[in-house]
Amino acid sequence: MRFYLLHIRLSGIKNISKEIQLDFYNKVLEGFNPEKHRVKAIYGENGSGKTAIITAISIAKKIVLSPNYLKQIDTQTLLGEMINKETHSFNFEFEFTDYGQESFNVYRYGFSLNQNQNKLYEIVYEKLEMIRDYTKNKRFITLVEVKDGNIIGADVDKEEYQSLKEKTLNILKDSSFISRYFIGTLHYSNITVGAYWVLAIFSNISIYLEEEDMHDLYLISRSLENYSPWRTFDNNESTIDIDKQLSYIDSRGRDVVDKKDYPKYEKKIERLSRFLKLFKNDLKTIKIDKRDDDDAYRCELVLDYGKYSVAREFESTGIKKLIRIYDALVNADEGGISFIDEMDSNLNDVYLCKIIEYFTKYGKGQLCFTTHNLDPMSVLKNNRNSIDFLSSDNKVISWKVTGNAAPDRYYRNGMIEDMPFNVDAIDFIGMFGE
Repeated sequence: MRFYLLHIRLSGIKNISKEIQLDFYNKVLEGFNPEKHRVKAIYGENGSGKTAIITAISIAKKIVLSPNYLKQIDTQTLLGEMINKETHSFNFEFEFTDYGQESFNVYRYGFSLNQNQNKLYEIVYEKLEMIRDYTKNKRFITLVEVKDGNIIGADVDKEEYQSLKEKTLNILKDSSFISRYFIGTLHYSNITVGAYWVLAIFSNISIYLEEEDMHDLYLISRSLENYSPWRTFDNNESTIDIDKQLSYIDSRGRDVVDKKDYPKYEKKIERLSRFLKLFKNDLKTIKIDKRDDDDAYRCELVLDYGKYSVAREFESTGIKKLIRIYDALVNADEGGISFIDEMDSNLNDVYLCKIIEYFTKYGKGQLCFTTHNLDPMSVLKNNRNSIDFLSSDNKVISWKVTGNAAPDRYYRNGMIEDMPFNVDAIDFIGMFGE
């Protein structure tokens, strides 16, 4: 079974106050074939919200897969900074299909977060639907609907409906229904299948954000601001949190690998070595410097060039970027869905385009990335739903093939709707000194 994202709608994240929609495929009818719809590039001005899109997907994934995500202090601190400061509301919805067999279904799932009276974000609405007729007039079947922490509708009989309400009492404001449903799952139903597919598709989504957009060090510094070596704790919880965060700082630049998973990790690094040789043909291999840490190894990668070796931390920014996005590329290649922010940063234009061309021809999953580099447009311009432009006023304009028109020329010359580049070289006079 494979999954394909059809549409994503979101609002209320960073500077995206109005709803935007990303379309990956228009209509799922008989003969559904995503082969020419597997790659999407998102362009936009600085600060238009490209990173906000990837951040929204990352938050949605954590809410669905982690029942305790909203209960964590760090999460609430992060959401307080990430969710739009005007709306104080984050809305996320997506449609997807499961395919790979003769028949397929289309599902729609979404939720909304709002601040409560204590200024904490909680789930105020959640809905899972199955689409029976995916034509212009879509026909939806509501599988489950939750409002203010209470189930208000479910596609089950009265007895099971009552059981669902009892099992989820007082837990659906700070945990999604999807994340809780399989704790004490009831018998087979449309809800079971739909919830399982939502969990499965989020499990198959890989997300890459630049380190400065993950804000881990910001959260750690906020925690350490409240920490004093002379402070007396009522219990061990605060001390453990500090130890955990100090451990995180110590492990940056290293991979923490469970000992039982180490053979798989070795094989992955072997494949990574072959991948990097395409960019640096003098690379011999990648060695793993592992250190024992109870049930895990802390692994530092060392790139061996024969006459000398370089630890990953001291490699070029381009090579480090390739190492960091490698897992996301593997995921998209093997049938998963990957979102990569700023894919072009620190990568050579030629190599960037060749990677994208590979995924348009051979990738089995979906690859969606943000970029400022115009060269990938030449690779994607003839594919449908493959180039989106995001304007500073929260509008998404999809490139449509029009004869021999070149999207990069249209974009560069300010001919894309709502995206005129009104800056000229003369405007910079006097900006950098007296």
